[in-house]
Amino acid sequence: MIRYSYVSIALIVTGILIILMSLLALYSSPVLVFGISLIPIGLLLLWSESSGNDEIIKIYDSWNNLALLLEDLGTIRRAIYLPSSRTEANKPMAILPLTYTMELGDTKVPMKFSVRYGESSVGILIHTPGTNVVELCREGGALGKGDISSSLTTCLVNHLSLVKKVVVQEVEDGLRIEVINPRLSNIYENTIVEKVIGSPIASAIAGVVAEVLDKPMIINKEERDGDRIIVYLVNALGGRNVP
Repeated sequence: MIRYSYVSIALIVTGILIILMSLLALYSSPVLVFGISLIPIGLLLLWSESSGNDEIIKIYDSWNNLALLLEDLGTIRRAIYLPSSRTEANKPMAILPLTYTMELGDTKVPMKFSVRYGESSVGILIHTPGTNVVELCREGGALGKGDISSSLTTCLVNHLSLVKKVVVQEVEDGLRIEVINPRLSNIYENTIVEKVIGSPIASAIAGVVAEVLDKPMIINKEERDGDRIIVYLVNALGGRNVP
C-alpha cells in the first residue's frame, strides 16, 4: 500500500520545487500559489497517517485530504476505480484522470502519485473511501470474486456495518446498486469531490465491485431517496453490461 507519508513527502517536495520555479523562472503568481498549496496538503497527509485506528476514521482519512487537492486542481473528471490486479503492487486504487482520454491499456498502473496509463492518458493515483473499504474487507476475509451481491452484503453489511441492506440489479449499460440506511454521511455533498469520486458510500460500492469483478469501474450516477442511495456503475473499459 502507498503510505500517506510517501505521498505527503512527494507533495511537499513538489510544492517547494514549484515555488522555486515560479520565483526563479516562470514569474507566475497562480503557479506560486499552487506550489504553496501543496505543502499544507502534504502536512495534512502526514497527520492523517498517525490518526486513530477506528475503521470509519480510516475510511474518511484520504477523503478529507483529497478535498483540498481536488479544489486546487479543479479537475471534474470521474475517478476510475481500479481492482488490485490493475496496479503493480496489487492494491486497489483509483485514478483521477487529468486528460480527456481514459484508455487504460493492458499494463499495470505503477504505484506512484502521478501516473501515465494507456497510450496518452495522465492521472493521479489515489486512495479513496472505496479503496480503503476494499482493503478493510480483504483483510477481514469479507470479499469474494465474481458474486457482486454476496460480496457487497458480506463487506458493507456484515463486516463493516456501513449499510443495512444491498440490492444489486443489472441494467442496460451497467449496474444499479441500491443501499438502505447508509452509515457514512456525505459531508462533501454538492462539491467537486462528490462529482469526481462520489459520496463515501458510492465510493465504497465502486471499490468493492471493481475488486470483485476484477474490472475498472466508474460511478456514472448517484441518486438519493430518503434512507436509500442508488448508485449506477459502468465498466471503464466500455461494453453494454458490466458482468
